[in-house]
Amino acid sequence: MSRTTRAHAIELAAVFAVCASLSSIGCAGHARSLVASSTKLGKSVRKGEREKIAQSVLPATRSRVDYETLLEDESEWADRLSQPTGARPEALLYLGNDDLVEVVWTDAGWRFASDPTDYFGQSTPREALRSLVRASREGRWDVMLDLAPRRYRMGLSEEDLERAWTDGPQAEMLQEARDRLSSRLSGTIRADAHQAILDLGDGEFARLEREKDRWVVVDF
Repeated sequence: MSRTTRAHAIELAAVFAVCASLSSIGCAGHARSLVASSTKLGKSVRKGEREKIAQSVLPATRSRVDYETLLEDESEWADRLSQPTGARPEALLYLGNDDLVEVVWTDAGWRFASDPTDYFGQSTPREALRSLVRASREGRWDVMLDLAPRRYRMGLSEEDLERAWTDGPQAEMLQEARDRLSSRLSGTIRADAHQAILDLGDGEFARLEREKDRWVVVDF
């Protein structure tokens, strides 16, 4: 297994391990609990305790974690998990239907990380994906064009997008992929400063890139 695959396996386990602890504590203890959960998982990895590792992962996610890969290099990952450099609790606030607001916990309490009034926002990966779902359903091909990476926009028109989504040979496939994306909008998004990925299940991913101060959708 590649180092990237190994990292994904352990990060997936860690993410769900620490998230599982949030429902039982108050806001002030979120960061401490995240660190404690990561440390506990690190100890289980070091000892090769597969059952305890599984207990740290949400049941619906256990089948997607490659435990063999996770334990191949247990010493390195055990150390990194046992001594995390920081923790930043995040959450989603559901306002109804597909309206999701991203919030983060700070020393001053919960703070909004996205603008719920920006209907076709692109300031975060989740906003861009939600905008794609909305725009494709509402026939806003101008927005759809703006959501495409610059290299895709060259030579592409709103008419091309409308044709592809409504009566093109792949229209049904596009709509099914859109609906699948819509059902996964609240999933965990892994992102750095330049790229972001949302796991859609069954080995499929939504991929995004940052273009200056906004996010665009590469694939879904």
